[in-house]
Amino acid sequence: MVKTKKYTLNIEYEVEFDVFGLSTPFADYRLAWSLNENLEFKFEKSSDQFSIFDRKLKKMKSFQQFSFVDEENLTQIFLIKNKQGNQIVTAEHAMMDYFLIIKNNFTLDLNKLLTQLRNTNGIVAAFK
Repeated sequence: MVKTKKYTLNIEYEVEFDVFGLSTPFADYRLAWSLNENLEFKFEKSSDQFSIFDRKLKKMKSFQQFSFVDEENLTQIFLIKNKQGNQIVTAEHAMMDYFLIIKNNFTLDLNKLLTQLRNTNGIVAAFK
């Protein structure tokens, strides 16, 4: 009888994205509205959750998010609160209240965006 060998193929996709850390006293809906007004985004509360794998706990963590997809430029922008319930997106940056994540950025000038974020009403600090 011939022994059957089983192989497991693990494929990991690398996704490039830009992240800004924001510090603000605003609630998530208020910050999304402020960014919509000042930066001409169109954030909406998403029914999808932002999921991240926590290597320490060895489990997936899910977070509510606001999202905006620029159909013309194929850019996706997400606004995620760092601390939700008893979970935190990243402990290394616990002082950040929110993360602005930009995927597939081909048109946004990140330095200009950082300046605009810092000049947005209610944002105390913004870091790339």
